[in-house]
Amino acid sequence: MEVTPVMPRTKGSDVEFRSFTGELRQEGDGSTFVGYAAVFDSPSEPLPFIERIAPGAFTKTLRERKRDIRLYVNHDSNLVLASRRSGTLRLTEDDIGLRVEADLPDTTAGRDIRELMRTGVVDKMSFGFQVDRRGDSWSDDGMERVLTSIRLFETSIVTGFPAYDQTVAAVRSLAARTGMAVDELSEALDLLADGAELPADKAELLLNAIKGSTPQPAPEPTNLIALKIKQTDLLAKRW
Repeated sequence: MEVTPVMPRTKGSDVEFRSFTGELRQEGDGSTFVGYAAVFDSPSEPLPFIERIAPGAFTKTLRERKRDIRLYVNHDSNLVLASRRSGTLRLTEDDIGLRVEADLPDTTAGRDIRELMRTGVVDKMSFGFQVDRRGDSWSDDGMERVLTSIRLFETSIVTGFPAYDQTVAAVRSLAARTGMAVDELSEALDLLADGAELPADKAELLLNAIKGSTPQPAPEPTNLIALKIKQTDLLAKRW
């Protein structure tokens, strides 16, 4: 199974989201499925830093039996498919990552997802989380992050986030590197791709993006405080 992590989707300032493309397998009559909401030791797309999830990152949160975890469609709490409390959602860690097994309900959302899986349209899962205190580690240059302890809030079957497509992920990465607004940069690139005449402000934006994306020597952190400032800045530029 080939699983590729993609760009994060963030709601609010604390909860982060990650999505993975891979295999969702139906079992029995199709009402039960198995998939992975997270995969260990697989490098992310540039966020702009590279991120990996370490084996065991979910161990602590899965032991918290009193807190319910639910399975949604596209992180929409109005579209509940299963929950750990009811026994219809079963979450475990194995050698691959966070394994999800769920019984789909006989509801409109459940039937829709069942059919989308059967036809192979749906192949993404996602999860919402917070990083525990001291639950991550950074490389000396602040460009690589390893998640070692995650508090899991929910999992989702993803029917399609255009923002996770490879092309748009590249736009977001460019925006993060240059400090530009994603929407403005995306609009300018769309005009260019359509062969439309570029307004002066859009042309200037693209020229600045090209200049800003030229590799520059990374500054050496002089102390721990400087490194933490750099890490905070990188996290703030995810979008």
